[in-house]
Amino acid sequence: MTQHLPSPHTATSQLLADRPATVIGQWHRAFEVTPGSLDDTAREAFTHGQCHAFARALTAATGWPALGLLTSDCDGQDFMCRDYGGRNCPCRIGHIVCQRPDGAHVDIKGAHRPLHVPDCENADSLPMTGNLWHVIDESPAWRDANTCLARSMVAPLLASL
Repeated sequence: MTQHLPSPHTATSQLLADRPATVIGQWHRAFEVTPGSLDDTAREAFTHGQCHAFARALTAATGWPALGLLTSDCDGQDFMCRDYGGRNCPCRIGHIVCQRPDGAHVDIKGAHRPLHVPDCENADSLPMTGNLWHVIDESPAWRDANTCLARSMVAPLLASL
């Protein structure tokens, strides 16, 4: 399966390893994250608002496929629903993780058994296709992905697994 990675909207500014960078998360909350520092602030930022950036960075580094973890049923009211609807509707994606070869779901907080990802317990998953990535890239409901900062978090996470 081909994974769609950085979009033209992806933040790619240069990072200074010892200087915090601002990353925008859920509800437009600003997080000051130090590149390569896998601390509570980084975990919060890349769980609540920038999980798509981390999933892209982890996929690029490992080749592991990304999965969208689904929330409640599609109500057909969101603009993202017009081409999808139902089970595969992008409006249902609440978190994005990568699937390790052993089946574990990996995000910035670590490796989790399927159906046991924190805050997404019992969530169905959907393989992230190029079309789904495109919808997320174009949606104002998702923040611009800060993949540059996310890439700096991959090695520390992999070392912790």
